[in-house]
Amino acid sequence: MQLMIEQLKESKNTWMASHVADAEYPTALSENGLALYQALHASSSTSQLVLPLTARTNNLSFYPVDCHPLTIRYAMTLANFWNDEKQREAVMEYLTQIMFEADSAASLFVGFFKGKPAACGMVFQDAEQALICDVHALPLPNQEDLIEEMTAYLTTQIAPSNQSVHLEQTAQ
Repeated sequence: MQLMIEQLKESKNTWMASHVADAEYPTALSENGLALYQALHASSSTSQLVLPLTARTNNLSFYPVDCHPLTIRYAMTLANFWNDEKQREAVMEYLTQIMFEADSAASLFVGFFKGKPAACGMVFQDAEQALICDVHALPLPNQEDLIEEMTAYLTTQIAPSNQSVHLEQTAQ
């Protein structure tokens, strides 16, 4: 089981890298952002989730990232994980390069709080398992509630055939 989830994490990391690594003319800033993203995920851990998850709050409006304006909002939200302004700028440049294919294993979501993007997360899945990752919320007073709410929502976006759902967590 652990080997399968590690393979799924590797597939997610390969997909995430492809947006810069496969680009014809990647910018130095986006390459730096990719390196920062990869460094963060190099020491990530996963834990299996017991479904269903429920959140204590219901403050977010959720949107699938299906167009470039939402990609930018996703990037802005996740890039706030980095405290250093130059790193945040590089990660944002990298994340705005994400391109979607119709059959992609990745689904990204942005949660809006009081009309503004405040949380984000990704579901990366294959036919048997799903990985919830890159869950982050802006540093608001209710940040932990927003992260909990986003995580619970992401579990509702998993294909019913998936028997195994894991949460990938990173430490800063």
